[in-house]
Amino acid sequence: MTVQLKVIMFTDQVDSTSGMAKRLPDEIKQVTREQDGLTAEAVRECHGAILKDTGDGHMIEFRACSDAVRCGFVIQQRVKARNQAQTNERLKFTLHAGIEFGEAIVLDNGDLRANAANLAARVSGKSPEGEVYFTEKVMNELNPREASVERVGAVPLKGVAGEVNLYRLTEWLGKIEAAPNPFIWRIGITKTEDFFDRDREQHTLRAYLHGKQNCQVVGPRRIGKTSLLRQIERAASAWEITATVAYVDLQDLRCVTLAGWLGHVSTQFKWSAPASSLIEVAERVEGMLSKGSHPILCLDEFEELTLRPAEFDRDFFSGLRSCGQIGMSIITASKRWLSELTRGDDPSSSFYNIFSVVKPAGFTDKDAEDFVTLYRSGVPAFTLAEKKKILKFAKGHPLALQVACCHVIEAKENSDGLNAAFQRAADDMKAICPTSGERASQ
Repeated sequence: MTVQLKVIMFTDQVDSTSGMAKRLPDEIKQVTREQDGLTAEAVRECHGAILKDTGDGHMIEFRACSDAVRCGFVIQQRVKARNQAQTNERLKFTLHAGIEFGEAIVLDNGDLRANAANLAARVSGKSPEGEVYFTEKVMNELNPREASVERVGAVPLKGVAGEVNLYRLTEWLGKIEAAPNPFIWRIGITKTEDFFDRDREQHTLRAYLHGKQNCQVVGPRRIGKTSLLRQIERAASAWEITATVAYVDLQDLRCVTLAGWLGHVSTQFKWSAPASSLIEVAERVEGMLSKGSHPILCLDEFEELTLRPAEFDRDFFSGLRSCGQIGMSIITASKRWLSELTRGDDPSSSFYNIFSVVKPAGFTDKDAEDFVTLYRSGVPAFTLAEKKKILKFAKGHPLALQVACCHVIEAKENSDGLNAAFQRAADDMKAICPTSGERASQ
C-alpha cells in the first residue's frame, strides 16, 4: 500500500436513467458501446488509463492535470460531433466531467482509495452538460498557454466540508493529437467497431449456423469475404451461446501440409493436443457436440486446399464432409464455387453439395452513402463535395470506399488537394486489387 499523487477525472451521462428509459434495448447497447469506445480512444490519446466503468461513465487516471483537462475537452467535443451526426434523438447523450488532483492510497492489488476520486465525482455532478469542471488544485497546474480557464465560484459539494472553488475550461489552446485514420484496412477487418453493414449476409449466415448447416461465401477478390468470416468469429457466440469458432486462413504456412492444418485447427479450437488425423478431428467434434458446444470451422481462401491434392486428397474431403454432417458447421470463403473447385474427375466432387451459398456484393447506394456519413470518433466529417467524389470513385466497392476515405482523410490532415488524394487512391486500388476494374478518378 502506497500513497501517491493522482489526477482523477470522472465522467457520467446527464440524466442517464431517463435516457435509458426512452431507448430500445438495442439502442441502449449502441449508446453504451459508442460512449465506451469514444472515451477509451480519447483516454489513450491523452495518456490516461480507465480505472473503472461506472455504468453510465468512467473513472480515469492521468499523469498530469493538463492531460486530464485536454482529455475532458476532447471527449466533450467528440460527443458534440457525434450528436450532430445523429438523426435518432434517442441515440444522443451528453456528459458531465469533473477533475481533481490530490493524494490517493494505492492498494497492493491496484485498487484506489482516494478523496481525490470522491471529490472528482462530486465536481462532475456540478458540471453542466458538455463542460469540463475542475478544482483549484488542477487549475494551478495548468499552463495558461494551453488552457483558457474561468472561475465558476465557491460551490458546496455533498460530503465535503465548506465550499470548494471550481473552475471551467473555456477553451483548450494546446495541441490536440489527431485520431488514427480509421480507413487503413487493406486486409480482413478484425475490429468489431470497424465492421460495417452486411446485415443481410449476417442474417443468412446466422440462420444457417442456427440449423448447424454449412455455407460457402463466394465472391470476387477483395469484396469482403475475409471480413465476413472474421465477423462470424467475433459475433457467433452472441448469435448462439454454444458456438465455438475456429478461423483458419488457408494461406497460413501451417496449412501447407495436412499435419500442419490439423495442428492449426486444433489450436484454433483450443484442444489440449493437436489432432493426428481427420478421424480424430471427427471424434473431438463429436465430443464437443456431446457437451452442448457447436463447433464452427471458418476456412478462408479455400482454393489453397485444392491446389495441394497430394496433401488434401479424397479422404481429406470425405472426412471434412463427414464433420460437416454430424453437427459441425463449416463456412468456406473462395472466389469460385466449391463445385468448380472440387468437381470433374476428382472423386471429392460430392463434397460441395452440403454447402449453401452466400454471395457478398458491393454496397448499395444507400449503404455506401451511410458508410461515408457515419460518425467516427475524432475523425473530421466529409464535406458534401468529398462525399460525392468518394462515392463516384468507389461505385459501391467496399475496399474502394475504404481506400478513397483513407486518402481523403490524409489529404485533409496534410492540406493536400482532393485531386492528389484520388490519384493516390487510384494507384492504391491498382496495386492491391488490379482486377476490380477502373474506378472513377475525380
